[in-house]
Amino acid sequence: MDKRDTILRLRNARLEIGGTTLFSGLSMEARAGEIVLLAGRSGVGKSSLMHVISGYYPNEDAAVDCEQLEVAGHDLRGKSLLERTRYVRSVFQNARLSFAMATPYEEMLFCLENFCAPVHQMEERVMEQARACRIQPLLHREFALLSGGELQKIAFACASLVEAPLYLLDEPFANIDEESIPYFIERIKRWARKGKAVCVIDHRLDFWDWVDRWYLLDERGTLQIIGVPLSAADTESLKENGLVGDLPPKSAKPDWRYPQREVLRLQNVSIFVSPGEPLVREINVRLHEGEMAALIGASGAGKTSFFRALLKQCPFRGSIELLGRPLGKVKKKELYARVGLVFQDPSLQFMAVRVSEEIRISFPHLPEAARQEWMGRFHFDAVQDVSPWLISQGQQRRLAFLTMACGDKKILLVDEPTYGQDFQHACLIMTLLQGLCRRGLACIFASHDRRFVNQFAHQVMRIRDGRMEVLCHA
Repeated sequence: MDKRDTILRLRNARLEIGGTTLFSGLSMEARAGEIVLLAGRSGVGKSSLMHVISGYYPNEDAAVDCEQLEVAGHDLRGKSLLERTRYVRSVFQNARLSFAMATPYEEMLFCLENFCAPVHQMEERVMEQARACRIQPLLHREFALLSGGELQKIAFACASLVEAPLYLLDEPFANIDEESIPYFIERIKRWARKGKAVCVIDHRLDFWDWVDRWYLLDERGTLQIIGVPLSAADTESLKENGLVGDLPPKSAKPDWRYPQREVLRLQNVSIFVSPGEPLVREINVRLHEGEMAALIGASGAGKTSFFRALLKQCPFRGSIELLGRPLGKVKKKELYARVGLVFQDPSLQFMAVRVSEEIRISFPHLPEAARQEWMGRFHFDAVQDVSPWLISQGQQRRLAFLTMACGDKKILLVDEPTYGQDFQHACLIMTLLQGLCRRGLACIFASHDRRFVNQFAHQVMRIRDGRMEVLCHA
């Protein structure tokens, strides 16, 4: 396709969900061979705009009106979600929601079947993309046993199986380790070199300073073009929308002159996700009151499995002591009262049908005025009557974190705390976590974001080649 051709033409798009208008009058373009970034504050409607293009909207709850929506000259307005997949390939923010089968191998075959690929070519095409996306060892493992980063790599492979003029990528690296990101950026560049148009949603602007154009979706529901390199005015717009800024002060080191109570000790621990070979072996870690520890490692290294073992949800061998007691002797009720977990997929831990009710359940003794203050601080004012399952991924992450920050917990395990967050909200979460630790909480947070690891962690633990090592300790 000629690189002068416009692949995506969107004119005067309007989206209304549950009677509330998210945006109206939005227009954007992407030409053949272009890579464009769509940025904006968490929860502002970026994923919703991509859903308008892909066909996920309209549905029973969402009304869409577009003056023009064309991809490669084809009018998509009357086409269903399934029909649009021939023109638009998508990688969802939460990759787990995009799979229908039990294993990656079955999913990739299913994708090809849906596009009526010749049966004799299917095996070869699956293996070709598995090699290209480096997922061969994952092909026959169940999705339920895979990490968020592994799922995102598989989503890339599925999107690459069948070509389309337009690719929509919603936070494609949110759960992928930073060492793997350059490889997948090169995959995206290859799509562009083949004349495809690529639209990326991301809060990590530093990954995309080389692309053709940025769009900023602001809180008023308007879309503006941001030039690259940035002008002073554009930098100020990004700052006003929470996308750039200065990191908070570095976490102060605990004063080890005064003994801190040890809350967690692991000695010669090995963790298993299947019988036989351990996923991680010989773990020796200590955690004290007031300490913030970062857990890092490649996608699939075993970070989430480590958290599950601490909650007796994953088999292990060796000694784990919680507050001086063997973990095996701690009853589940007491364990969950003392140890909190913010899931990698926060939607799995909600109980209420409204955001405000979820907060009310978590803070039953807090005055209503104080609960409203928390909702305002975390930008839940506009969605307090909305279901937790219908808000954005970034909002779900903040809500899950807030509900776990209550009670008399001694340890908080947070799986990817800044996932789905703009810079301002990421700093808010990490600063609140820092404040909790200053009051005696101990925390382990798993993260791929080196900025926050370097700024907040007193102790950095890395899983590599099946072993955990402590890189630094305050």
